[in-house]
This record gives sequence, structure tokens and C-alpha cells, in this order.
Amino acid sequence: MVYASETRRGLTVAEFISGMRIGCDRPSSVRFSTGVGEYLSHDRFLEQKRYAKFGLPTLAVPSMPKELQTVKITDLRNIRRGSMESLSPASLRFPNIATWRFHSAAILIAFFILLAREPERLLNAQFWAEDGTVFYADAYNLGIFQSLFLPYAGYLCVTQRLAASLVQPFPLGWAPFLLNLIALMIQVLPVILLVSSRFAPLIPNLSHRLFLAFIYLGLPNTSEIHGNISNSQWYLALLACMVILAPPGNSGCWRWFDGGVIVLSALTGPFAILLIPVAMVYWQLRHNPWLAKLIVGLALGALIQGIAILFTAAEARSVEASETTVELFTKILAGQVFLGTLIGQNGYQKFFSPSPGYSLFAFLVAGLGSLTLGYVLFKAPLELRMLVLYGALIFIASLVSATIPWKKLCEPGFSIRYWFIPGAAFAVSLVWLAGQRRPRRVRFAAIAALAVMFIGIVGDWQHSPPPDRNFQEYVAEFEQASPGTTVTIPVNPSGWFMYLVKH
Repeated sequence: MVYASETRRGLTVAEFISGMRIGCDRPSSVRFSTGVGEYLSHDRFLEQKRYAKFGLPTLAVPSMPKELQTVKITDLRNIRRGSMESLSPASLRFPNIATWRFHSAAILIAFFILLAREPERLLNAQFWAEDGTVFYADAYNLGIFQSLFLPYAGYLCVTQRLAASLVQPFPLGWAPFLLNLIALMIQVLPVILLVSSRFAPLIPNLSHRLFLAFIYLGLPNTSEIHGNISNSQWYLALLACMVILAPPGNSGCWRWFDGGVIVLSALTGPFAILLIPVAMVYWQLRHNPWLAKLIVGLALGALIQGIAILFTAAEARSVEASETTVELFTKILAGQVFLGTLIGQNGYQKFFSPSPGYSLFAFLVAGLGSLTLGYVLFKAPLELRMLVLYGALIFIASLVSATIPWKKLCEPGFSIRYWFIPGAAFAVSLVWLAGQRRPRRVRFAAIAALAVMFIGIVGDWQHSPPPDRNFQEYVAEFEQASPGTTVTIPVNPSGWFMYLVKH
């Protein structure tokens, strides 16, 4: 074999990648301008090779603007597994999308797509469940600082409580609108990261990233967690996983973004405890210094959450006696994760039945879905395998800690929040399986599944608005109440009430 370094001529980027087999099996970052065929000097290549020995190479082309993408080049084994679709110069020619116009347009389009699924979240804003009864009421009655780190349901919910604190200076009538607005913006954040240049090394084709963003925005079986601050922690948990798997950003803004996401997610829900093993495995294979710092943040958050869970979870979460069988596990996996993702909640409702025939159908669906994810875990790029692993951990943890009997969890519409991240991992897996470099039969099966998913997206697109509780009438009553008066305000879902002591 003749190595590229044995010649005195310049080296193209593609040749540099080939030359990495000389002994560097750690990832490197390669920057290049839109002219991918630019040459590197022989001395510059040797310098990069020396850096590669310690896992620190950075290939800088002088003419490249700083805003252009950083392309993470893994070892050839991972490249062949699909981290990059091709080593040809055409595939390495990523578009320069690091402009404020592009990101502004992405934010607005994503926001209005989410709003289109349930316009009443802003047009007739009302409190939903813990949004009002717990987070807003505690911030108003107890004060911002006393309520911020108050555990709920056995763990800290800093993001929800921080959002409720931010809306306190505004009148009560504005509070549901502002909380729902914050919740929708949190839902938009994964799209911003996905379409940015940071994900170009993982998904080089921008159109593919936009396609994934659309599937995320229209994902079926998500009505419970859409547009409310109580369930925003599930979107933050997904975003935290994306931050762990994405190549580090070059700017300080990205570093602040990563740190903020990790801290908020770690202090909101128990997800940091489940994300740490995934992050540790990924770090062992990537040895990224910035990732190590993020893991430290996760570990601190997990420690704090662990203490909260240890001292409050047993009292806060009453678990009903539940029958746990293989049949129920299979029905939950098949119905809520696989069918829910493909045909949506409304489609799953039509299939669901307590009959023995449905049980056989559920075993078939669970088997096919599990084989699909097994293939992904064996063949897919490392980042996708980590996402699937994260989804599996959340699925198992949700079943173990669920306060609802498994028989209820089988039914459409129950505890939809538990299946969001496993379903998203399944959807991303289908998109990867539909790629051109997959075997023909696998690809055609994935395309067929995606076609079915679009039926589910259409069927679940419009979320039914919650009943109108005449919130503004109770706001008027609250404003006229004397200080010290306790005002009771009904909120959705039915049977929930918010109690505010007028200041």
C-alpha cells in the first residue's frame, strides 16, 4: 500500500481522509472551504498526522470562513457504516447555512408548523394540568426562589418552575399564553440544532436533515406533550441527547447553548441518570474533551436528582399494583412505540382490541420492530445506535416507574409522554434504513414504513383542543378578590383545579 504522505505533492481533503489509516483511529475535525479540492502541503499533512496520534487533528484551509461547517471524520470503519454517505468530493461539499437568515427562517417555520397542529394553544390559551396547579401556583403563592428547586413527582422540575417564575411579572390572564409560548419554543430547539452545520458531519445532506426535522415536528402520538410546559422536559431530554452526540460547536454561543441545555435537562426530570451511561459509552469511543465537560455537568445534575428521588419519590409517587407479563410488555411496545409512531394515536385506536387475535398481531409487530432496531444497533452509525440505546433505557425506566397499571398503558392515549423518545428513535432509524446504501429489501421495507408513517402524521396532525374552561372569567374574579382570598380556578384536564391566594 502506498500512503498519501509518501508523495511530495499536495493532498486533497479526500486523500487526507484516506491517509488517516496510517495509524490514527481517533476522530478528527476537518475544516474545508466550498472548494473541496484545495490542496494541503506535505508538511501540513505531516503536522496533522502528528496531531492525529493524540486525537487532536484540525485541518485548516486558509481560505475557509470561520462560519463554515466543521466535518467530523471518524475512522474508516464507521464511515463505511454510514456516518457519511460518500467520500467523494461532491458529498463533502456542504452548503454554507451558518447564516442568521437561514436559522431565523427555520425557527419561524418550525414554530408555525407546531402551532398549526393546535392553534388553540395560543389563540385560546389555558393552563394544562401542572402548568397551573403546580408550577404557576407555587411560584405565585410561595415566591420564585422558594419554589424554584421544590421537587414534584419525586424529582426536580427546574425548567417548568423557571418558566412559571418568568411569567410572574405579567397579569394572570397572560400566563397561559406565555407558558405555552415558552413550551413551543422549547419544542423548536431540536430543529435548530438538527439543521445547523453541527449536524452536517452526521447527516451531510441538508435535505435529509430538513426531512428529519419535519418528521420530528409532525411525529404522531404526541398530543399529550404538545405545547405545554409540564411535558417540555421530554423535549429537553431529547435535545440533551442531541447535544451529546453532535460535534462540538466552534463559537462561544454554541458552548453556552450546550451547557445551558445540559444543566436545564439534568435538573428537570430524571433523564440525566439515563443519559450518563450513553454519554460515557460515546465518550469512550470519541474521546472528545468538550464531551467530557458535558458529562461532568450531567453527573452533577444526576447526583442532585438522585438525592431528590431518594428522599421524595416514595412519598410523591404512589404506584398501583400492576400485572407485569410478557404479553402486556409486547402490547405496549408494539402499540405505543411502533404502531403509535407509524399510524398515530388515532390509527392505533382502530387496531387496538383485547381479543386474542390482537395479541398475536402485537407479537408480530413487536418482533418486526425489534428486528428493525436490532439491525440498526448492529449496522448503523454510532450516533444513531446511541440514540436507540437512550430510547430503550427511557422505555424500560418508564415501565418500571409507571404509576399506571400496564393494562392501562396498553390502551391508546395513555401516558403518551413515555413513548415520545423511543418513538422518535424508531422514526430516525427508519429514515436511515431508507438510505441508498442500505440493502434493497431493507430499504424498500423502510420506505414502505415511512409511507405508512405519513398516513399517521396526517391522521394525528390536528390535536383536539381542550374544553374551554372560561379562564378569563376566573381571571376577572381573581382580580376583584381581596388580598388573602383563595381563588379556585378549574383547568384542563377535567377535575384539575388551581388555587391562588390573592396578594
